[in-house]
Amino acid sequence: MRHAGPVTDATALCLAYLIDPDGAGGPRVLLGRKRQGFGTGKVVGLGGHVEAGETSAAAAVRETYEESGLTVAPRDLRTAGRVAFRFPANPAWDMAVDLFVVTQWTGSVVASPELDPEWRPVADLPWAQMWDDARIWLPHVLRGERVTADITYDDAGARVARADLRVG
Repeated sequence: MRHAGPVTDATALCLAYLIDPDGAGGPRVLLGRKRQGFGTGKVVGLGGHVEAGETSAAAAVRETYEESGLTVAPRDLRTAGRVAFRFPANPAWDMAVDLFVVTQWTGSVVASPELDPEWRPVADLPWAQMWDDARIWLPHVLRGERVTADITYDDAGARVARADLRVG
């Protein structure tokens, strides 16, 4: 189902998916359990708010370091698409999220006050512990595809009520 237009007055965010294609047992991705803030307890990608005067790519680099201790060079980010989220019962939660994938970084993974990062096998992600929408678009991103999605949550903000996904 298509929506009428772009999310307006949405918060700008970014998510970066660090993928290790040569992980033991197959490709793995760095995800983290939220320790505080929006989505506490959920397993999510690294990212957050795009600050005033900051590009989404710069925010992805900053957020990756803040949440995991890993340093990513801006030139190593690959744009993977954009997802718009709508929460009809709470429009203040609406957000537009730029997605990035990266396969090169430096440093060692460390936990932050906001996130407890952990490498997860791409073939065995904890879908039940993630936001409901991740199952719709994240597999495409992890396969190297570019996505554009418009996700509308139910009134409880727990389950996807409608989704429009374009791949390519």
